Amino acid sequence: MDQAIAALVTPLLEEIDGELSAGYSAVLYGSAARGEYLPGTSDLNLLLVCQSLRPEALRALSPALERLRRERQSPPLLIERSEWERAADVFPIEVTDMQAAHETLRGDDPVAGVEVDRGDLRRALEQELRGRLLRLRQAFALHASDAVALGEVAARSVSSVAALLRAGLALHGKPVPRATPEALQAAGTALGVNTRFVVQLWQGRAARAACPSDVFEAYLAAVASAVRVIDQFTPGGN
Repeated sequence: MDQAIAALVTPLLEEIDGELSAGYSAVLYGSAARGEYLPGTSDLNLLLVCQSLRPEALRALSPALERLRRERQSPPLLIERSEWERAADVFPIEVTDMQAAHETLRGDDPVAGVEVDRGDLRRALEQELRGRLLRLRQAFALHASDAVALGEVAARSVSSVAALLRAGLALHGKPVPRATPEALQAAGTALGVNTRFVVQLWQGRAARAACPSDVFEAYLAAVASAVRVIDQFTPGGN
């Protein structure tokens, strides 16, 4: 865990330790677990799996979570252990992403041993990718001649698209590299999608630089191609 993440997570968990007397698990995932966290740009992704999250427990956590709000970070995902054990079918993308890279900071590892059904993952991926494609088309239709606006759209969306492509790689039964550029390249090979410009936009996401129209068009084409591949996926590959 790097220094910027530790400065946020360590005092938070120390405070939570005093409120949750029963055992709980804390899992760091996303960019922070992959070593790609950018202060001021990346979200801090933290999952708390607790024995009970009755209103009194949530109320007790409020002062600790206020620390994150002051840092303009979202609170952790909060889920009861019994709920988590039945959640892989409704959160298949999130669980798959955690399986690719996570760090258990408290308690036992709740991700270990969780099995994601490939049918659940395929359906969730198609839904998310189609929704992303529709929003990107709207943005391009509105801002086709405005490279600055297209750059903002790309910077806001590319991390989510990268996460979906990583999950698409897992759907095809391929190892998911921890580093996002390598994962996107591997996803491009497995899905038959040109991810070159997705990698380019992901690497420049912090700068929010202007995005030329042709680069955004290539980004759109990559997402559209991924949608078609996921839509037609059957076990054994396509």
